Amino acid sequence: MLNMPNYVAQRIVDSPPDGCCVVPCTVPQIGEGYVEAARVATIGINPHGPRSRKEYSPLGECAMDEIGIQSAYDDKRRYFENRTYGYFTHLEKILNACDATYGGLYARHGPRDYLAASLDVVQWCTDPLWAGLPDDARQTLLGDGRRFFENALGHNPNIHLLLGNGRSVVEQLERSFGTRFDRWTEAGLGTYLYCGELLERRFIGWSAFLSNSRMTKAQRAQLARRVGELYCNGC
Repeated sequence: MLNMPNYVAQRIVDSPPDGCCVVPCTVPQIGEGYVEAARVATIGINPHGPRSRKEYSPLGECAMDEIGIQSAYDDKRRYFENRTYGYFTHLEKILNACDATYGGLYARHGPRDYLAASLDVVQWCTDPLWAGLPDDARQTLLGDGRRFFENALGHNPNIHLLLGNGRSVVEQLERSFGTRFDRWTEAGLGTYLYCGELLERRFIGWSAFLSNSRMTKAQRAQLARRVGELYCNGC
């Protein structure tokens, strides 16, 4: 018997939408970390690509049996215990300013009050990456991924803070959910800031995509402090 929420099991065995450049035989990415225990979630658009053999279907013809489904789920839950990845290293510093952590190999600076997880609005790995996809493929993938994204938050009400990394994810969230976040700039920061509410959670975002941003080390530290202030004091 599968040891996971039903909505997650169903997503793992879903078929990708046609014509959207989804990497063959990959498993939908259901979120890194212990989503069920998380109080904070960082939000991306879609995975950059499989970073583990468990992110591919282990069986021929892209099939999945119960062992494969459970293995995919367990690997994603323990993701931060088993590896580090630059994308999450940058976000961990933002999380620390909000007294949160991904845990596992990232928890190097003492205990934090809140555990964090990572969710994507679109759960499929694509080739090319998001920026290179045709607009119609993007819209199809956003429509396909929205239900799981909503389910992940609906089934995990303890998640009270969402952090959006990069202008693209902010814009796609606004488009997909018909909302508009407040946006402003601050001297010397090197990025826009966004604040508002999404699916009854607080949302804080920034326009720089931290993995390849030209922000200086000092600006990144300033961003982390500022996000922490917004979280503690409100926008």
